[in-house]
Amino acid sequence: MAAADVMLPDNANLRAPVPPKSSNKQKTIKLDPLRALEPARKKLTTVEAQRVLAVLEDTKKKVELVTLFPLVVQSLHRFRTVLGTELTLLFERHSSIMDSYDELNTNIHELIERKRKKQAESSLHDDSNMDVFGDRPGSGTSDKSTGSVNNKIESTLRSLELVQQQMYHSCKDILRGFSFNPPAATAILSALGDRSTQSKTFITGLSQLKDILLEKLLTTPNEETEKIKYLQQITQQERYNSSVIEKLEVELKAATDEKEKEISIKNEVIRGLESDIRQINRFSDDHINRTKSDAEKQETADEKNSEGKKQKLQAEMNTLTTQLQNLVSEHRDSEQKLRQKKFKIETEVENWITKYDIDIGDKQDKYEEVDSEYTKEKKLLTELEERFKTLETEYMQIMEERRIAREKREAAERELQMMIKAATTIQAFWRSYKVRKALKSKKGKGKKGKGKGKKK
Repeated sequence: MAAADVMLPDNANLRAPVPPKSSNKQKTIKLDPLRALEPARKKLTTVEAQRVLAVLEDTKKKVELVTLFPLVVQSLHRFRTVLGTELTLLFERHSSIMDSYDELNTNIHELIERKRKKQAESSLHDDSNMDVFGDRPGSGTSDKSTGSVNNKIESTLRSLELVQQQMYHSCKDILRGFSFNPPAATAILSALGDRSTQSKTFITGLSQLKDILLEKLLTTPNEETEKIKYLQQITQQERYNSSVIEKLEVELKAATDEKEKEISIKNEVIRGLESDIRQINRFSDDHINRTKSDAEKQETADEKNSEGKKQKLQAEMNTLTTQLQNLVSEHRDSEQKLRQKKFKIETEVENWITKYDIDIGDKQDKYEEVDSEYTKEKKLLTELEERFKTLETEYMQIMEERRIAREKREAAERELQMMIKAATTIQAFWRSYKVRKALKSKKGKGKKGKGKGKKK
């Protein structure tokens, strides 16, 4: 029975309990219920917060690129022009590393499965051949085979760790290459959008983490305190509402029980009325049968009377038919004239239709000629636009290659200038060193000559 259909008694006590009043007079928190948990600020004001958010956005972009690396490797021939020589070589190296990783991963799974099977077989064999003293014959052979498998697993795991390190460094190199070639990253992201379910889940988690982090960075300590107070008020109100609901449910149950008693009494009254209705229906059926028999008798008498009326009406109909034939003969001439006039009008209409068809045919021919010329010109325009797009792509590629060559040439010239300057400086120091050395040697010889003169 629905709650909406229950009629509460007049003496039902439905007064809701008064919510508890807090003894401490606290300041009320004036928050919009729809925007209570949203921060007041909409932009980050501190440099540190902006840097944190920028790092997370950069991480998300790199994850989006890394999750597309397997698809790029599969379709590397499509993106050779966009990626360039350096990125293409990096992706080819990454492809070989991925193949090695897949191969080692397959081998490690096969070895683990082989080890599990051998352990199961050895356990069954040992249980069947166990002697009385609890010794296990043949366990040495099984231990040797298990040990060889374990050695293979360990060596494969070491190789797998090395390949994982290579893949890690390869991903870093490719991301570094994309940082120097942003158009290539944009083209990859726009051309390849189908990722695995795990990748999509991870990227969605990063987006949610970004939103949560942005909300945390935008929230001030005062706003955080106000939110906590607001949530505490909501919790207290929820507890109070729960107690009110429990009391109202008890009262509703009592009212429902009382209403069900009233309904049972009314159902007894309805059963009595239904028995009275059945008795009335029996009496009415007898009355209907008597009325039906009287009606059949009256219908038979009416049929007899209608035969005489039918003969009278037939005579009148014959008279009227004769009058109709006379009128048709009288109006036949006027009908002939009207037919001739109609034929003349139809002939004129056909002539006008023929003339209209001829004019429309000429105009349709002209329209088809104009439409064919327009189609040819449109096709020519499309071909020219496609050629222009191809030429524009080649032009941008040539300009990019020239720019790279010019930068390399400028770097080489700067390096040559630095080498020339360094060589000039070295030569100058060397010349000054030689001059100082020559001057020192001359001074030494002069002192020796003076000393000899004194001795004489």
